[in-house]
Amino acid sequence: MTKIRFHIYILLLFCSVNFSAHSSNFLEEENFVTSFAESAISILSNDSFSEAERTSSFTELVMSSIDLNLISKFVLSKAWKNASDEQKEKYLIAFKDYFVSSYANKLDQYTGEKVDVIGSQEAGKYVIVESNIIREGTDTLKINLKWRLLNKDNQIKIIDLNIEGISLVIAQREEFQSFLANNDYDLDKLIEKIVSVSD
Repeated sequence: MTKIRFHIYILLLFCSVNFSAHSSNFLEEENFVTSFAESAISILSNDSFSEAERTSSFTELVMSSIDLNLISKFVLSKAWKNASDEQKEKYLIAFKDYFVSSYANKLDQYTGEKVDVIGSQEAGKYVIVESNIIREGTDTLKINLKWRLLNKDNQIKIIDLNIEGISLVIAQREEFQSFLANNDYDLDKLIEKIVSVSD
């Protein structure tokens, strides 16, 4: 997944939320999305924060709201099973830094959008919360988002975000798998690449 697409991912994650009236069997999951977005907006709009404090607070919120461990293993696919314990440890650390660095310098740009939550449904062990992005002052711009959430042991985590039919986690997986295929499936080289992008 390109940096631009990844930034779009983050842009859409941290928008303000506006609920449409509807009934749902998954209000807990919808409320989770609401709470997450409201907290993000509160951090982003806090002028008393320094840039470092804003980044730190925002990163803490994101890390507490997603299942980074599950996502990082999924995008690595079969290479995870073949990795040594040392490689797994290095990869997990590198992937977290990669994830954070992809949006840390863009935080101030991602305000002013609204999300209408329009419904939710069960999808196996996941819950999909569907919403539309609507840009302020624009009647025609509407982007469909589907948040994939996992509620496990009474903890809800964001697993993926589907934007207009495109899974961003799957796109990231395809990028990593392509890199590995072109580099003799050398995981150390992928880790080096992730670290270099994060620096």
